[in-house]
Amino acid sequence: MALDQVDVDKEYPNEKQMGFFDHIDELRGRLVKIAYALLITTIAAFAFVEPLFDFIVLSPFEDNFWGYRFFCKAGQLVMGSDALCWEPPQLTMQSMQIQGQFVSAFKISFVAAFVLSFPFIVNQIWKFIKPALSSDEIKRVQKSLIVVSLLFFAGVFFAYFLLVPVATNFLLTYKLNDNIQNIITISSVTGFVSFMSLATGLVFEMPVLIYILASIGFVTSALLKKYWRYAAVIVFIIAGIATPSPDMFSQLLLGIPLMLLYVAGIYIAKGVEKRKAEKEKEFE
Repeated sequence: MALDQVDVDKEYPNEKQMGFFDHIDELRGRLVKIAYALLITTIAAFAFVEPLFDFIVLSPFEDNFWGYRFFCKAGQLVMGSDALCWEPPQLTMQSMQIQGQFVSAFKISFVAAFVLSFPFIVNQIWKFIKPALSSDEIKRVQKSLIVVSLLFFAGVFFAYFLLVPVATNFLLTYKLNDNIQNIITISSVTGFVSFMSLATGLVFEMPVLIYILASIGFVTSALLKKYWRYAAVIVFIIAGIATPSPDMFSQLLLGIPLMLLYVAGIYIAKGVEKRKAEKEKEFE
C-alpha cells in the first residue's frame, strides 16, 4: 500500500487533498485574481483610451491601413489588376445616448485589457487544473501554454488587419436605397471591431480544443477525418457568426484558415493517440 502511495505521489506531484468546497475556494481565488488583473489593466487602458480609439479602432477606416495595402498588392500580384485596391468608405459617427461615448470608452478599455491579460488568464486557469494532472501531462501542457496565447493573438491580428477591412468595406458601401445615409453610432463601430477580433482570437483555439478532447478520449483522428465535411459546415457557420458580414469573401477569409487549423487538429489527435499507445505498451 505504501508503494502504491509513493507511485501516486510521483505520478501526481501537485495533487492536493482537497474536498469539493476546497476546489470551489481555489477556483474563486483564481477568478478573483483574474478580475483584479482585468480591473487594473482596464483602468490603465482607460487612461490611454483616446489614442487607443484613434490608432486602433479608427485605423481600419483609413487609406494607409495595412490591410488595404495588403489586399491591393495581393490583387496586383495574383490577378494582375487593381480589383482589390479598395478605398475605405467614409465613416460618419454619432452618439445616440447620453452615456454613449463613456460606454464606448469603457468597452475599448476592457477589450484592450482582456487581450493584454489573456496570457495571465490562461496561466491562472492552468494553475487551477495543474494539481489534477500527472507528471507527463504537466510537461506536455506546459509546453503548449505559449501556443494557446500565440493562437489567440494570431486570431486577433488576423481579424483586425484582414477581416475588419473586408467586412467594413462591404457593409458600409452596401446600399438598400440611395436615399439612405449611413450614420454609424460609436458603439456600433467599437463593438464591431472588438467583437470580430475577440471572436476570431477565440475560434483560433480550435487545435487546443481538439488536443483536450483527444486527450480525454472524446474524439479521435479517425473520427475527425470521417466527419470533416460536417466540420467544414460548422466551421463556415462559425466564420459567418464571427464575421457579421454577409459577403462570401470575408467568410472564406476566416473559414479557410479555420479548416487548416482543423487539419492541424487531426495530426495533433494522431500525436495524442501515439503517446497513449506508447504509454500502454510500457505498462504491458
